[in-house]
Amino acid sequence: MQRSRKYPQRTIPRALLYIRILDDLLKRGKQFVSSGELARITGVRDVQIRKDISNFGPVGKPRVGYQIRALKNLLEASVQKKAVQVVLFGMGNLGKAIARYPEFHTEKIKIAAAFEKDPRLIGKDLNGIRVYSLEKVNSVVKRTRALIGINAVPKEAAQEMADVMVAAGLRGIINFCPTPITIPDHVAVKNIDLTIEFMTLLCDINP
Repeated sequence: MQRSRKYPQRTIPRALLYIRILDDLLKRGKQFVSSGELARITGVRDVQIRKDISNFGPVGKPRVGYQIRALKNLLEASVQKKAVQVVLFGMGNLGKAIARYPEFHTEKIKIAAAFEKDPRLIGKDLNGIRVYSLEKVNSVVKRTRALIGINAVPKEAAQEMADVMVAAGLRGIINFCPTPITIPDHVAVKNIDLTIEFMTLLCDINP
């Protein structure tokens, strides 16, 4: 049995960015693209782009560049191997904004359900997503086969919701709450604090 190949962790976000750019280029009717063109669009150095792509297989020709569809298919087969069902916790302003985001309604990534404490929202469909009470978490996660939970609740409830996600068997958490959460080692977590990202960028442009 062939084992799944592991790629450098920092390469994965860039590969996903390349896929998005390549898809846009295809829609504009382009057939080939050079690493230099990708560098200008993405802001990633062309040397880094060539190194990243070489991790996934031998593609590209000197003075011709990359065949866009072939490269997109290669990257998708490597880092987007199967569709992922996601569940969303919290339907406040942030949760509703996430629910409206088109990239969470694709063949590869789909928000299968949302959970909320507010009884006024429970049972409603928001942007095509059914909102359930927290008592339904285990059964809904099992039925939808969701793998990842999005934590978009107020920071005071961040750890509580993380515990609920872990107990339901979710294997990954995207934490939008501006506070750290404690989870077991077998569950992956990605913390996204927009304030920290903003301040980091501010330091970059004002050294």
